[in-house]
Amino acid sequence: YSFCTLLELQKMDKIFCCRFTSGRYPQGRGKLTNTVIKETRSCCCNEEVGEDVDDWKEGWVSKFFYSFFDLALDLWSAFAVVLKYVCSAETLLALTTSVLSVLIYDRYGQRLSSDMSWTLVSFAVVFPLTMSITQAFVRRDDALKALATLRGLLFNIMSAHARWDWVGSDKMYNGRTAPTTKPFSSDKQHCIRSTHGLEAQALILNLCDAIRSYLLVPRKGRARHVYTSCGQEEAKWVEWAEEVGAENVTKLIGRLHGATEELKSKGLPPNEASRINQYLFFLTREWEVIRTLKEYRTPQAMRSFSRVVVHTLPMFYGPYFLHLSKGDTMTESNIVFACAFSGVITVFMCSLLLVQTSLENPFDTKSLDTVKVDVEMGRTRRLIQSLYADLSNEWRDAPPELSAQSPDDLTFKYGSPDLLVREESWSGSAGRSSKLLTPMALPLS
Repeated sequence: YSFCTLLELQKMDKIFCCRFTSGRYPQGRGKLTNTVIKETRSCCCNEEVGEDVDDWKEGWVSKFFYSFFDLALDLWSAFAVVLKYVCSAETLLALTTSVLSVLIYDRYGQRLSSDMSWTLVSFAVVFPLTMSITQAFVRRDDALKALATLRGLLFNIMSAHARWDWVGSDKMYNGRTAPTTKPFSSDKQHCIRSTHGLEAQALILNLCDAIRSYLLVPRKGRARHVYTSCGQEEAKWVEWAEEVGAENVTKLIGRLHGATEELKSKGLPPNEASRINQYLFFLTREWEVIRTLKEYRTPQAMRSFSRVVVHTLPMFYGPYFLHLSKGDTMTESNIVFACAFSGVITVFMCSLLLVQTSLENPFDTKSLDTVKVDVEMGRTRRLIQSLYADLSNEWRDAPPELSAQSPDDLTFKYGSPDLLVREESWSGSAGRSSKLLTPMALPLS
């Protein structure tokens, strides 16, 4: 039995995407033997080069070179990720505070120089931040599991409304098509409308759009949403957008119940109708799990305490960095090194705080580690459309062809607006600029 595999070979100036067909599986610990493949260069040119797979792997020099090149790419990418989280106004403020505290102690408080313990930093900063990051990551995983279950339920509900069939009591008709010879004039009434599957698909796609719009609403739960007037105004609009978005999703799930009732009216057996209603119950439950993960956060007190400690701790640890600068004899002068070391420690703590903040909303689109809402819901839409397009094929037919022949074919389109709310500049009563969330068009009227 022949099989086809996609093999990616990374080289310095290009990436080869190779397809090969063999009459048997490769032998010898995964090593491809006697297989000649055609390599097609991507992006750079269109010429094809044929060569043996083992040619470029032979020799420890080649292996070391390619492993070193991969390591260089990983290090470069790691530094890019660090800069993404570190380059922020909060890091700049904390870094300025740490450097100024060392300079002030060096100018006015040299007698306070002492070798202080870092136990307080471990318990007051690092431990709460790591615990918050762990909790936020667990919430992200729970959101992914809920989305995966919701997607599976949508697939089964779509299949039920578009493919499930049943036989009438007199066995002269079925639920999808009318009989060729109708002994009774009312046989047409027992047949479900031919557009029922298409309408169910449109309803499920609208449900996907409504869920996506709800998940992309900016998050609330910040401290400023409670203790500042501008934040309270912002939280009010966010809560309004969340309520309207949740209401739209609930209405669409209710319409899926109506679609099931239409199948029942056309003769769908009660046990199968009960199974579809069970799917809808599970769908509603997973939707409520996603909603709670969206609207509730990790403990606000812990987040506020960590932020305050990160910004104020360098002021109290100035004597340690002064001791690091003067040494035990108080005769040395390494103030530049002391300021640099204080800045590195502060940036490290601030980066942990920023990582925790980025994971706070599991559906944030700006973070690297949160749920990719556009990708997940776009994949759901595309697979549902593919499922409906395959209805004309019988289960015994040949395997279906790939609907996406290249990565460029995986373009996700949405029927509803991107966001339920948008940000506009707003001047508060004090005249200071803030952000106010104002409504946009909604998926349902």
